[in-house]
Formats: sequence, C-alpha cells, structure tokens
Amino acid sequence: MLQKLIWSVLISAVLYWHPFHVSVTDIEHDAESKSIQVSHRIFLDDLEIGLKKYHKIKKLDTYEPESQERLDSLISSYLKKKVLFVINGQSMEFNYLGSELEGDARWCYYEIEGVEEVNEAEVTNVALMDAFDDQQNIIHFKSKGTLKSYKLDKDTKFIKFKFD
Repeated sequence: MLQKLIWSVLISAVLYWHPFHVSVTDIEHDAESKSIQVSHRIFLDDLEIGLKKYHKIKKLDTYEPESQERLDSLISSYLKKKVLFVINGQSMEFNYLGSELEGDARWCYYEIEGVEEVNEAEVTNVALMDAFDDQQNIIHFKSKGTLKSYKLDKDTKFIKFKFD
C-alpha cells in the first residue's frame, strides 16, 4: 500500500512539473482579412505564477477559474504589457480575444486588425521573464507564405523579421 502511494506521488510530480519554462507564440498574417492572428500557448502553472506576481494577487486558478471573464481580463492586461508589435515601422496594439484550456496549457488568442501586408515585423515578448530567469518564448511568424522562427530569452527580448 505504501509503495503504491509513493509511486502515485512520484508519477503525479513528473506529470505536473516541467523542467523548463517556455511559451510558444504562433503569429500569422492573413492578407484576406488584413489582420495578424496570434495564438500564444503558455503552461498553466507558469501562467498562474506570472499573473499572481504581476497583478499582486494571492488566489488564482488558471485550470478551473472561478470566472473565465476575470481570468481573461487578467491575461489580457498582462499580455498587453509583455507582448509588443511593430509592423512595418508602426507600433500596433492587439485585441485580446480570449483563451482556452488544452491539457496542461492555456491558448491565448489575440489579433491586430488593419494590416494589409507585412514586410517587416518586430516582436517583443517578455511574458513570464520577470517570473522565471530561464523563461524562453518561441516565436513563429508566417507572412507571404514564409515561416520564420526565433527563441527569445532574458538576453534577447525582441526579434525583427523581414518578409520580402
């Protein structure tokens, strides 16, 4: 009985603990709708820690939130300070659309409207870097049929993509 309990605790710890801190941001320019669509995947436990620290709150559940609207409001205000876009030399704000749970992560969705084409894009993503020294934010940006990727970290907080 004790052996089963020990194994259960060990397996649970492995499933809920991940040895690195990483988020993935998929960005795609949609020429037809003249918008940039963004999907940002963040581990639940990392997101919870980052939001609590940023908003100075003690209680928050990103897996089963008491209020999805409140959680999305917290995420939106956080990401609007931590993720920035300069498109074709112009600073652009995004509209936060919402989030959804997928396994041990939450997908956060946002978009930038009124972008006919992307020739050059500068993306800053410092999400969770104030919470974790080893945070890495992987950026995938697709425009004009070309996909470019880059890893941001505490030493490199932004990247400039050029699309010819």
